[in-house]
Amino acid sequence: MNRTDIAHQVSLTLGGFDDSFDLDAILDDLAEAGVTDSVDDIDSDTYWGIVRRHDTGASAEEEAEKAHTAYLKAEAAYKEATVARQVAFARAVDAHGRGGNAVLSNKIGLAAPTVKSIADRGRAILADRTTEK
Repeated sequence: MNRTDIAHQVSLTLGGFDDSFDLDAILDDLAEAGVTDSVDDIDSDTYWGIVRRHDTGASAEEEAEKAHTAYLKAEAAYKEATVARQVAFARAVDAHGRGGNAVLSNKIGLAAPTVKSIADRGRAILADRTTEK
C-alpha cells in the first residue's frame, strides 16, 4: 500500500473529523512506527497514541477552555471593580455634601451627570448591604 491508501484508512478511523487532526504528521509517525501496508500493522494502543498526539482539535478546544476561564476571571474582577468604584463614588460624593458630584467630577475628569449616575448605583449597593444585615 502507499501513503494515500494508508491516509484513507486513517481518515476512515477518524470518522469524518479529519480536519481536527494533522494527517501528514500522523502518516509520518505511522511510517516511522513501521506501518507499510495497513494501520493494522501496529497495535491499537500505539495507533491511537499517534492519533491523539496529532489531535489539533483537542488542543484548540483546550486553548478555548483556558481562554474562557481567563475571560470569566477577568469578567468577575471587572464586576468587582465596578461595584467598588460605584461604592467609592457614592461615599466620596456624600462626603462632600451638596455639590459633591461637581467636586469629584472635576477631580477625576468625568461629567457630573456620569459621576452622579455611578454614585447613585453605589448608594443602591450600600443600601442593599445595610438591609441584608
